[in-house]
Order: sequence, then structure tokens, then C-alpha cells
Amino acid sequence: MHGHPRALLPIYLLACLSVDTVYGQTTINAQREALVLEARHGAPGPSIDGLQSLYYRTQNSRVREDLIALLVRATRYEDALAVCSACQPQDYSDSELANLGGAARSAGDYPKALSLFQSLTYRSPTYAEGWLGQALVHTDMANYTLADIALQQYSQVAGTTTAGLEAKGYLAAKTMNAVQELQVRQALVEQDPANTSELQALYRLAVGLGASSAARNIMQDNPTVFSESDRLWLIYYEAVTDIRLGIHTDQPPRTRSGLAQLNQVLDSPAVPQELVKLAEYDKVVALAQLRHFSEAEVLAVRLQHQHGPLPSYVSRARAYALNGLGRPDEAIALYEGLIQQTPQRGSDPDDPLNEGLFYSYTDAQRFRDADRLLASWRASEPEQRWDFTQTTRINNPNYQKVLLLDVLLTAWRGQAGLASERLANYQDQAPGDPYLWQVKGDIERDRGWQRKAEVSYLRATELLSPDQQDAARHGMLLANLERGQWKGTTTAAAQEIAEAKPSATRDELVRTLRELRAPQLTNSVTRSEGQGSGTQASREWRYDVLLEGPRNTSGSRAFAQRIGQYGKFDDTNLYAAYDIAGYEWNLHPATIKFAAGHGAQLNNNFMASVELRYAASDHLTTTLGIELNTPDTPLRALRDGINADRYRGEIAYRHDERGAGAIGLMVTDFEDNNLRQSVYGYWNQTLYHLDRWQINGEVYTTTSRNDEVEASYFNPRRDANLGGVLSLNYELPLDYRQSFIQTLSLGSGRYWQEDNGSENTWSLGYEHQWQLAPTFNIEYGIFRERSVYDGTPEYDNRIEASFIWRFL
Repeated sequence: MHGHPRALLPIYLLACLSVDTVYGQTTINAQREALVLEARHGAPGPSIDGLQSLYYRTQNSRVREDLIALLVRATRYEDALAVCSACQPQDYSDSELANLGGAARSAGDYPKALSLFQSLTYRSPTYAEGWLGQALVHTDMANYTLADIALQQYSQVAGTTTAGLEAKGYLAAKTMNAVQELQVRQALVEQDPANTSELQALYRLAVGLGASSAARNIMQDNPTVFSESDRLWLIYYEAVTDIRLGIHTDQPPRTRSGLAQLNQVLDSPAVPQELVKLAEYDKVVALAQLRHFSEAEVLAVRLQHQHGPLPSYVSRARAYALNGLGRPDEAIALYEGLIQQTPQRGSDPDDPLNEGLFYSYTDAQRFRDADRLLASWRASEPEQRWDFTQTTRINNPNYQKVLLLDVLLTAWRGQAGLASERLANYQDQAPGDPYLWQVKGDIERDRGWQRKAEVSYLRATELLSPDQQDAARHGMLLANLERGQWKGTTTAAAQEIAEAKPSATRDELVRTLRELRAPQLTNSVTRSEGQGSGTQASREWRYDVLLEGPRNTSGSRAFAQRIGQYGKFDDTNLYAAYDIAGYEWNLHPATIKFAAGHGAQLNNNFMASVELRYAASDHLTTTLGIELNTPDTPLRALRDGINADRYRGEIAYRHDERGAGAIGLMVTDFEDNNLRQSVYGYWNQTLYHLDRWQINGEVYTTTSRNDEVEASYFNPRRDANLGGVLSLNYELPLDYRQSFIQTLSLGSGRYWQEDNGSENTWSLGYEHQWQLAPTFNIEYGIFRERSVYDGTPEYDNRIEASFIWRFL
């Protein structure tokens, strides 16, 4: 009876233990669930503390799982990873591995995160979150190929999901695959049209891709999602797109449209401050490109004061504007700074900064710097380069550009003949290149060969497409104006100015036409001593004031003139003056100038003159003139009551910019029956010209024959004068189109007079010339001369001064 209960004791004890275990497990689960429920009701802190105490006491895996989940949800990633520092991946459940992998990724521990996600997919290949986690971590680590493979695995397991699309969009954004990102964002919006964050992301992406119409449609279809600020940002991006395309495709109307949109943004009261800054930066670019240089510079200066150093693209636009304003030294500093920051931009194939720097150097007359720049640039440019496919060799446009710029620089430095020779060699290799013909026209125009330039410009227009002909047409119009072909040209120029695209040649056309048409005042004064062949009386003064009216559309103009003379002879003061009005009638290639007036004081008589000038070619010009009661009548003749008429003819030849001369015949008929016949000739030649230095030479000869009459004025029976002058010029640039020129001249000659033999003559002079173009030029000089009067050498001090003032 007593043995039976003892036999059942082990079974009883086992049953008691089982009951206790079940009861304990039930109690843990109840506590765990209560704490999780508490967290769901908004008290995660106490719930986490409770779960931590419960886990440390029980080491229960389900408690650990909930604890890790709550810590991750509370963004306490480091705490989540430290819950079980001794645990291995195999100790965790699938959900724990997923949560811990996400925690490690959020904490920036990508290797640990990747290890946890890989453990998860190795153990459970169908657990989609493992593949998704791997894709995200691989993207973070820039392992884009592995990320793409993981995404493909995820799609096979989970299909198309929002999380998968977001991961694919994240990868596309990291790899800057904007098209793929756009597709992903569109798919996300299609899945959930109410997802405002994705709608805004899709809008921003469309704007960034330049798909402004798509962005506008998104905004219009979802008006409540976007604010007025978003609308202004869209207008801004559309404006920037128009400006950039207008610049790169040379379409100023598009750039103007972009500028108008920027102004619309800036005028809005709702514009955010950060958008104001960006819009004004781009406004500087648009204004400079449209050649509104003054506005661009004013805005750039204000922005620099407000925000500090300008972005590089704005600094470049400002440099362009400064050069257009005639401030090349300031432009040079900006260009040099930009190239120093990013050297490769100096020789950028599409838009090299070196080109802007070159033109700034030349405008500042820093020719040696320009030459060094071209030499350095050319050394870095091969004659050919790979095309964008990297399979075909093509001519390098930068190399061709450097060659042309070098030709222009050679001409601008004073060696136009050498520049023409180099250009001819290039044309032999590429006779159909329109830009070579255009440069040829520019150089010929600078050399004074306007008719030849017109032929070259015409050839360029024949080879250029219609939208690229502006510069050649403008060059042709400029050549016409400069040679006097005004009829029809001014109408065509006005049309070009109104309709042509903004360009440097259009600006040059505007400036040249304005300066050529402008009225101007010219005044010259001469003071000399002595009685030699070059003077009329001792201590002589002569002044000439000429006021020319504006030219009309035919190039004709009226003028008024005052000529005054004073001299002293035999202790008697001699005065004469002339008031003249006239008209210059342009009948190109002929020009007729006729004038009439009246003398005063010693010459109180009517006077008139007619001059016919005919330009037969770029090289040859003939002139015929008649002066009744000529103002060049000697004062001593006027004192004796003797007036004179003059008849003259001249043939002038201009070889090029370096050499020109003329021969002429003058007959002066004095009322005392003296007929003076004079023949003269001269030739001016530039012997050396490089940059600021120039050496010029002149040879001249005159001879005259007079009747044998008693006269108080200088009247040799026969005489002849042969001489030459060598002058050295040095030009000091002051500013754009402004310079100071010093000239030192030395002359020598031989004068012969019948009955008095021959004597040596010489002259020494020093002159200053201030070219304050385009408004005002002034020059003055002092000369010491040895001349001969009736066989007696005389020493003459002569002072000359003159100015030209244009009324622009």
C-alpha cells in the first residue's frame, strides 16, 4: 500500500515542474504584451525600461525581439545593437535581423548592417526585407552594381512595392540617373496619388531635368500641394533654362524671355529670399549676354556687396560686361582669377575663358601679355581631337581659333602686312572657310582698303548660313561708311541696328555711325618767328576754327569756319581774318566742297572756293580746287592791297596703312601780275611699328617759279626745297580708346634759291598728343627750325596746338 505512492513521486514532481514552467512563461508573455501595449498607447519610454528589466531577468527571446523593435522605433539605434552583445546572427529571429540591420545602417555602421542583412537572406531567402536592406546598404556604400542585383532579388520575392520603388529611386538619385528616378517617382505617385512628398519630389525632379511643362502639369493637377513659392521656383527654373539655351544656341529672344521671367519672379511679393539671390545672379548673366553692360555691372557690384564673392559663372558674365564697358583692366583681373581657380576652363572646347582674356588684353593694349597667352594656349591644343564618341579624330576648333586670334594680334600690334600673309596661307589650305574671309575683311578695313574688304565680307556671307551672317554684313556696312558710301548705307545700318542680334559688331556699327555723323569743332593755332620760306611775317600767329555740322543720311554736312592771321613786319602789326560758310556734298566716289565768305581787316573782300575730290579706288584719289581770294595770301601782300587766287590739283596714292604720298601742282595768281607756279610731292612711310613704338619717315620736295615783280612778300624767282623728317612715337595707353602719344622728330634738308645759292635746313620737334576718344583729342608741339630767307639762314621757333571736340 505504501510502495505505490513512492513509485508515483517522480511523475508528480515532473508534473509540478511542468505546471510551474507554463505558469512562468505565461506570466512573462503577459508582462511583455502589457508593456508593448503600453508603448502603442504613447508611452515608449517606460515600456522600453520595463522590457529591458524583464529581458535582463528572464533572457526571453520574445522579450528581446520586442525590446529591439521598440528601441529602433525610438531611433535608439546604438541601444538596440547593444541589447545582446554576445548574440550571434543565428541567435536572432528574422525580424530581429531586419530591425538590427536597419539600426546599424541608421547608425552609419554599413559593414555591420550588410552582415546582418546577408545573414537574414542566407537563412531566409524569401524574406524580402533582407534583400531590400542589402540594396539600401550597397547604395550607401556606392556598390551600385550589387545594389541593383539585390533590388532584382527583392522584386522577385516581393514584386512591385512602394518600398522597392523608393529604394530604386534612391539608387537612381545616387547614380544621377535622372530618367530612371523620374520613372520611379511617377510609379510611386501612380500607386499613391495622395503622397504629397512624392509629388513634390517628382516636381523637383522634373524641374531639375528641364521638363518644365511636366512640372507645371503636376502643379496644376495638384494645386493644394504646392505653394506660391513653388510656383515662383518653377518660373525661375524655366527662366534659367531659356537663358542658357538662348546663350548656347545664340537666340537672344529666348534670353530676353528668360530675363522677363526673372523680373516676374523678383517683382513678386511672395518670393523667398534665397530665390531672390539666385534670380539676381542669373539676371547678371542675362543682362551681360544681351549687352546691357551697365545694368549688369551695377547689379553685380550690389550683389557682391550683399553676399560676398560672386559665383564663378556670375564673375564671368561680369568680366564680359566690364570689357564691353571699356574697362578691360578690371575684366582681366576677373578672367585671370577664374582661370587660376579652374585652369581647364581656360581652354574649354565650347567656351574658352582664354578668348575673353585675350580680347581684354588687346583692348588694354597689353599686347605682350596677349601674345604670351596665345603661345601658352596653342602649346596645349592639338590640331585634332576626338569627337564626343571618342572614335573619330576631328579638327580642334580651339586650335583654329588660336591661329585666327594670332593673325588678329599680329595686325593690331602694327604688322598688318605680316598678318595678311599668314591669313593668305591659311586660305590656301581652306579657301571655303567663311571665317577666314571675314577676318580678311576686318584686316583689309583696318588697312584702309574698304573696297577690298567689301569683297571679302561678301564672300563670307555667301559661305555662311543666314543666321550667321550678321558680323560680315556689319563689316560691309562699316566699310561703306568709312569710304564715304553713305547713300543707302545709313538706311541699311539703321535696319541692322534695329533688327540684328546683340553683338560686338552691332555695337561697333552703332558707335561708328554715331561718331561719323556727330558735329565737331576743330581748332588749330600756330605761332612762329622769322621771315623764311615757311612764314609770312615775323612773330606770326595763325588760327583756324572749323565747326562742322552733323552729317545727314547721305553723308553731307554744312560747316562754318573762321581763319585769323596776325604778323608783325617793319614794326607794323598786320591782321587778316576770314569768315566762311560752306557745304560738303557727298556724291561718292566724288565729294564736292564749296564755300563762300568775306574777309576782314586787311582783306575786306568776298571770297569763295570749290574743291572736287574723287576717290577712284582704295589707293588713288584726285583733288581739284579753286580759291578766289585765298586765305593763304601773304599778309604783306594784303598790306600792299594785293589779293590772290589759287588753283590746285593733286594726285594722292595710299599704298597701305604704312605708306602714302602725293604730288600736286598749285598756281597762285596775284593781283600784282605775279603768277606763282608750285609743284610739290611727299611720301610718308612707317619704318617700324610694334606695340607702343613707331618710327615714321617722310621725304618731301617743293619747287616754285615766280614772275619778276617787285613785292614785299617773299617772292623768289625760282626756288626748290628737298628734305626729310624722321619721327619716333611712343604711345602710352591711358584707358580704353584713350592714350598719350609723345613724338620726337628730326628733319634735315637742302634749300636752293635762284641768285642766292643753297643752304642746309633742319628741324627738331617734340609733340604731345592726347587721344581722349571718342569725344576729345588734343595735341601740341614745339619746334626749332633752321630756314633760309633770300640766302640768309634764320632760326625759327614754332609752336603748334590743335584740338578736335566731337559733340556725341
